Amino acid sequence: MGTEVWVTWIPAVLALVAAGVSGWLLWSARKTAEESTRRSETVRRLAAAVEANAEKTGRAATTATEQAERAWEQVKLSRSQLDEAREERHASTQAEQWEWAYALTTAARELVNSCHELIRMSLDAQVAPHYRTAADRHYRQAGQRWQDTMIKAISRTQPPLEMQQQVATFAEVHQRLHGQLGVLLRAVETNTLTEGDTLTKQIHGMRHELNNAHRNLQRIVSSNLSSASAQGAQTDSTQQTQLNQAVTPGPSHAAQQTQLTPAASPSASQASAAQTQLTPAAPPNASQTGRTQQAHANPPQPVEPSTQQLANRPART
Repeated sequence: MGTEVWVTWIPAVLALVAAGVSGWLLWSARKTAEESTRRSETVRRLAAAVEANAEKTGRAATTATEQAERAWEQVKLSRSQLDEAREERHASTQAEQWEWAYALTTAARELVNSCHELIRMSLDAQVAPHYRTAADRHYRQAGQRWQDTMIKAISRTQPPLEMQQQVATFAEVHQRLHGQLGVLLRAVETNTLTEGDTLTKQIHGMRHELNNAHRNLQRIVSSNLSSASAQGAQTDSTQQTQLNQAVTPGPSHAAQQTQLTPAASPSASQASAAQTQLTPAAPPNASQTGRTQQAHANPPQPVEPSTQQLANRPART
């Protein structure tokens, strides 16, 4: 009887244990399946977020590329405007220097001619007194015009020291001759002037000295304008070269200008490996940049007349 009972209960217990183990395995498998479902959902959300971020990055890269292109166009436009402004300023400065140089040399020649005319009429006994008075008035007007022109030309053009010294020398010789001319006119009015006296010799000597000072002044003005033209062209060329070097992107700048290219949309299994690839932007054409730089570095210079020809024009009467 006892053996039969044990034989009956042992399979029942084993069946209960197997049922319990099976239930526990089923519960564990269900938990594992739920955890896998949650992880797959998380991975799916991460993949969607990565794809959205990739799209945003691609749009941002496109926008940055467009902005870089517009900025480059603005830089080229600003450079061309700066070149035009520099050329206009150089042309206006050169024209102003030529105008004041012509006015200065013309006023000096008119003063020299009026001095010669006054000396000739003063030493000629056959000339009527009212002619000498008119010549003296014309001489004084020419002297006043010379002083006004000299002051304005020096203050507005800022000539070099050598030219200032020649202007001062011419003015000094004229002042000494001016005093001698006053003595000469008084001697002529009082009939105390004799032929070949000391005053006449001094007048002729100072007249030749004034001619020499006037020739030296014309020579200095001509050389000053020539050197100013060459120096202005060299300065513009140097500034244009420095500007082109500062504006044109070099190797380091070209390496920094990169555009972002989004990668392919990642799948659920490749979500953790999604990355963004960097592609260098294409620099501007080197041949076109070189031609543009050469054209701006060597602008055409205007053809200007000779200063000596301008200064040697006949004086107005």
